[in-house]
Amino acid sequence: MSVFDRSYRTYHGALRGRFSRIWAIAANTFRVQFRRKRTILLLIVCNFPILAFTFMLIFLAIFTPAGVTNIFFQVFLGSLEESLFLIISATFNAGSIFMPIVFIGALNSGTIANDKKHNSLALYMAKPIDRIDYVFGKGISVLMINAFVTYIPWLLFMAVNTLLSGMSGAQFLDSIWVYFAALAAALVLMIFFGSIILLFSSISEQSILGGIMFILLIFLPSVIASGINQALDFEFLSYISVADLCISSIFYLLGQPEGLGGFLGGFFSPDINGWISLVILLTISVIAFLIVILRMNKEEIH
Repeated sequence: MSVFDRSYRTYHGALRGRFSRIWAIAANTFRVQFRRKRTILLLIVCNFPILAFTFMLIFLAIFTPAGVTNIFFQVFLGSLEESLFLIISATFNAGSIFMPIVFIGALNSGTIANDKKHNSLALYMAKPIDRIDYVFGKGISVLMINAFVTYIPWLLFMAVNTLLSGMSGAQFLDSIWVYFAALAAALVLMIFFGSIILLFSSISEQSILGGIMFILLIFLPSVIASGINQALDFEFLSYISVADLCISSIFYLLGQPEGLGGFLGGFFSPDINGWISLVILLTISVIAFLIVILRMNKEEIH
């Protein structure tokens, strides 16, 4: 029988609800990740396409006649869901998906890796927190950060588009479903990218290495599959491209908009089934998240 226990002392104080414990981990992690000085600059660069379109709409509304603005909205952008899909496609296609994934990788790669490197997990476990709480708290913080390159800029664009397009109250009520459809699409992307970066963060103690692995895994297959598909027209290769899977899923969740901004026609229209793409993304997300839980349950505490 041991006469001296060198382990961390267990907590015997007042307990709060489980959600409060999870939220405390998420809020603290989010605060640590966002306190970097270059975060705002990186955020602007990675959201450049949608910010450019948003400021262009504001510029047109201020400096051009109302008739010109209305023609631009009707001919070039189309309906709200068509213009939103156009903007999302400009951000998440195989050529430009590099920008949002850099933001996600840079800010989230140290979510678990830094705790492993500094052995902070022992401090968490000294509190009334189990490893499932820890993983869910870290996952929520990742979703919060991912929202800054998905739903938050999308919401800004939709609000500006709605206010400046001269939409009546009845028309707004008819199109309010786009806001909820965009939220569903953003959640799919946030969960998918979040689970993958969380997995890489749990694998390595070096946050930079985890971020690089994440960027390469997402970006390279999209570029390679897109290039081969354009040259040889192998449609099934689009299911290997993360960019095509994302755009196809969003296209499906937004109700398959057909106009796509008028003059662009079907340039961004996906060639693969949106429902299958959605299932693939969610399946990969669930598997990656379960692997993270399994790895953290086996993680040694020193």
